[in-house]
Amino acid sequence: MFCSGLIFIGSVYPNYQDQDAYISKYIKNGRISENFNVPQGLERAVDFWIDIYSKYDVNHIVIHDTDYFVVYEVIDASDLADVDEFSQEIKDQIIESRIDVVKNKYRNILSEINEAQVEGNADLSGLHKDVYRKFSSIQASNVFLDASRAGRIRAQKGQASSFREGIYQSRAYISKIEEIFLNEGLPKELARLPYVESYFNPKAVSHRSAAGIWQFMRGTGKEYLKVTKYYDERKDPVVSTYAAAKLLKQSYKYLWEDWPLAVTSYNHGRFGMKKASAITGSKDLVDIIRNYNSSTFGFASKNFYAEFLAALFLDLNKKAFFDDLDDVAKTKYDLVQLIKPLKVSQIGLLLGIDKEEIRIYNPSISGLAVEKDHVLPKGAMIRMPERGLKKLASKTENIRGINNYVKFI
Repeated sequence: MFCSGLIFIGSVYPNYQDQDAYISKYIKNGRISENFNVPQGLERAVDFWIDIYSKYDVNHIVIHDTDYFVVYEVIDASDLADVDEFSQEIKDQIIESRIDVVKNKYRNILSEINEAQVEGNADLSGLHKDVYRKFSSIQASNVFLDASRAGRIRAQKGQASSFREGIYQSRAYISKIEEIFLNEGLPKELARLPYVESYFNPKAVSHRSAAGIWQFMRGTGKEYLKVTKYYDERKDPVVSTYAAAKLLKQSYKYLWEDWPLAVTSYNHGRFGMKKASAITGSKDLVDIIRNYNSSTFGFASKNFYAEFLAALFLDLNKKAFFDDLDDVAKTKYDLVQLIKPLKVSQIGLLLGIDKEEIRIYNPSISGLAVEKDHVLPKGAMIRMPERGLKKLASKTENIRGINNYVKFI
């Protein structure tokens, strides 16, 4: 354990031997599912993200190389979790200090290994020898010098608890999402993309104001969905899935019917991927990742497809990676579409649902809309507890005027 003043460095040195063998048993010849394989050259990245999603939790900070995904060290910050005397801001500062210390340590080690190679000195020991061995299978010139450069050593928090919560959240929607994709002629495996975007949290909002399980930005969302202050379909898991399916289908056709490019375009944009392909002269995602240099095509874009493949693999093999997964019942509901604008209170009276049910079943309707009894637009989708109203409305003489205001979906 390293100590600098009051900042203690608790670290875990990973042993991947058992985990690697376990992963290899599942990803035979790179095949994850009927429609998706791991492209040659992305194996290290996919393995890395499988570990981030399943092996390491939020208190683990993985210090790694951004190109070859060599893991140098894992900082264990769990000692700070129960320190009530420190604010979260102070805890974050301590963690950042720990990260800086470890990054500098390995940057120096990599530089020293490079110098030893240049001088023809192969006598390495301790951490220097361990780091040297981590790169032993990598065939590249100046590998240690390049690995020591600014930006190559990165810190990544583990996300195992978030992924587990995503599995729980997904069970309410994933069969419907798969159905929507299949009806659009798309691979049902794409239903796992929300793991990467939001862990299936309908209330997720990013620092850039992307919202919902599909994390549509406001501008992009308006191309496919109704997005207002009071009614935002980006936050409806089912309605937004129709939009995501349409967007992915368009991107797939635009990008030469290539799923690695189309999936990556969900992060980088289809026009951005077209530009990357033109500049590199390649339609191969791995080539683009290696050769496309752009300030907008950073670590997140380069890793988006690998993260998706890792999430897909883990979801298909969740019981092998996660113990004691809780079951959650599928939410059963009736869905109606407004034929004309209606106030929230009018919708409640018409459909026989109260304000709380409107809130629970309709994340697209803002709390402000419910509070202010705002008018929702024509075409708005309203979800309510399954009560057989569709059958009832068809057998009565226009009960409560329902058919004058809504149609059942």
